[in-house]
Amino acid sequence: MIEARGLTARAGAFRLVDISFTVPKAAYGVVIGPAGSGKTTLLETIAGINPQTGGVLRLDGRDVITIPPEQRGLGLVYQHGYLFPHLSVEANIAYGASDASEAKDIAIRLGAWDLRDRAVESLSGGERQMVALARALAHRPSILLLDEPFSALDPRRRETTRRELRRIHREWGLTMLQVTHDFTEAGLLGDVAILLDRGKVLQSGRPDEVFRKPASSYVAEFLGAENVFAGTAKLIQEDSAPAADGADGAVDARAHQAVEFRTGPLTIYAVASSVESPGYAVIRAEEVLLSLEPQVGSSARNHFAGRITEISTLGALTRVALDVEGAQLVAALTTRSAHELSLEVGMEAYASFKAMAVHLC
Repeated sequence: MIEARGLTARAGAFRLVDISFTVPKAAYGVVIGPAGSGKTTLLETIAGINPQTGGVLRLDGRDVITIPPEQRGLGLVYQHGYLFPHLSVEANIAYGASDASEAKDIAIRLGAWDLRDRAVESLSGGERQMVALARALAHRPSILLLDEPFSALDPRRRETTRRELRRIHREWGLTMLQVTHDFTEAGLLGDVAILLDRGKVLQSGRPDEVFRKPASSYVAEFLGAENVFAGTAKLIQEDSAPAADGADGAVDARAHQAVEFRTGPLTIYAVASSVESPGYAVIRAEEVLLSLEPQVGSSARNHFAGRITEISTLGALTRVALDVEGAQLVAALTTRSAHELSLEVGMEAYASFKAMAVHLC
């Protein structure tokens, strides 16, 4: 377990301030944040390389403020896979391991054993990362800290290494904390997501909650939510409110109330347990259904007609921007669906989304 409560630290002029989060024992945590947000400093502070200046840091229940790095029972893998240049790859992998055969087995699983006779200086960046991962795991830490450990790997190797590391994590019951810039990776791997910016935790929780229910408009935009609207919200009286939609067409009225959110020319219907006004409405592009005909009979409570202003395709996903009375609404659909619809800039189209897809913050 990794538990931080009001943790503070300093690295030169940079400061970590009031850092609080918990990664439960045997869970996989991910740290997300822009460059310079303090992600590596956070890992180094947990590892004891960078001293904490305040707050509480517990590793597996132990307060470690006075415990040196070598006694914290953890492994740390840097983005650049720092290795001992005077040792062979095999000697690097075995360094610190109590069982040479187990170190070999781990290296085989991660695909690093085939590199054992190579000199460190001959390795590519991706190969260094694989060897560094094997070395960190070879001494069986209870906690593993990873600073973008897959960044130098090619796509195929990244996927296989990530999958194998996840297997090891589950088999051993490791507690892991990984820094990543890849939101997809964060969603695939993480049990806990920690969003860091300017040395502060902006939000933490399950990845799906953080991505779907950002704590602020800044968080929403950083996480890639294309539809973030500023406006005013008010609760709607039950007798005048449209029926709230949901996965089964209904919402527990005890926990949610119908909300009308006005932003510029748009009126958006949402459901929430409470509202703040003024505030923001966030709708992920994946929640917006795009069609060339009005959606008659649809359970969605939000329907808008507009004109396509931009079509952007990246691999299997296509994003379509729609001008709705001067406001921009972005929908994301599969590229195959976009081709089937024969979408073109200037076409009239219809966007719809459910009230439950609207997050108010």
